[in-house]
Amino acid sequence: MELRLLRHFVAVYEERSFTAAARRLHTAQPPVSQAIANLEHELGVRLFERTSRSVWPTSAADVLYPEALFLLRRAAETRTLVRGEAGRTPVRIAAVTSAFPALLPALLPELPEWDPVVVDLGSSEQRHALAAGRIDLAILREWADDSPDHIVLADERLLLAVPIGHPLAEAGTASLRGVANERIVLFARDRAPVAFDAIAAACAEAGFSAEPVAHVQSEQAMLGLVSAGLGVAIVSEILGLTPWPGVRFLSLPGTTARSPLRARVADGDPLGLLPVVARAFHSARQALGFGGDDPARGSTNSPPAEQVAEGTAPTP
Repeated sequence: MELRLLRHFVAVYEERSFTAAARRLHTAQPPVSQAIANLEHELGVRLFERTSRSVWPTSAADVLYPEALFLLRRAAETRTLVRGEAGRTPVRIAAVTSAFPALLPALLPELPEWDPVVVDLGSSEQRHALAAGRIDLAILREWADDSPDHIVLADERLLLAVPIGHPLAEAGTASLRGVANERIVLFARDRAPVAFDAIAAACAEAGFSAEPVAHVQSEQAMLGLVSAGLGVAIVSEILGLTPWPGVRFLSLPGTTARSPLRARVADGDPLGLLPVVARAFHSARQALGFGGDDPARGSTNSPPAEQVAEGTAPTP
């Protein structure tokens, strides 16, 4: 399968137009139409329904789209890895977006012998990519299990994000019961099932069921809508470490629901990454005052990052 065909497919899928896709690709429309026809012939499926006025993806196109994005990104990463500095081991890292501002600046300096390639992926995508050998390290949100190949970074407290003009904005703390009737911006569950379930549990604990005004794919979209005054959001603690224009973060005393953050590697940790991640997270935690609660809460057979960093974790 040619990468050129996938690039044409992604352009048509996102633009919903052969003409717009051709402009984006700096080519004429006939080559784009021919590329899609070739791809459909190769796959044996129809990718787009075409009318005189619209182009609409089929269910097969919906399945292909995230895979096409992944393959194109991996092709770009491969060039980066091949051109990496001599003597440095390539390491492929994926992380949920919320980990980038606080954790990755602490982690990357801990990798002087490695040549890192970093991508942002949702937790579900990370699990699939790790199982397929496409990444070496996953920093994701998942409930703890009995695998020795992951560590507990934090069971994060939840915060309430409100627009700067909200009546609670200067309060510092809030009760979820107080926003039970407000519009709430939520993750799409298929993108972030663990975060979604943690938020749902917090709302249930407060005696109501969240009525979402919008489902979003990223923290940036969520906080952007809060800043715009569309609603409030319940977010993980790590997001509150970085100021966001037009948003105030409030603690939620009495809320016991947590959003778990884990680091996971391939079976046996062949690159020895878990102690490195543990040290980096321990440093970030101390510098930022992050994750004040016991990070081992709710874990099973997986030592918290502090024990791994200090070399006191029991051998699996």
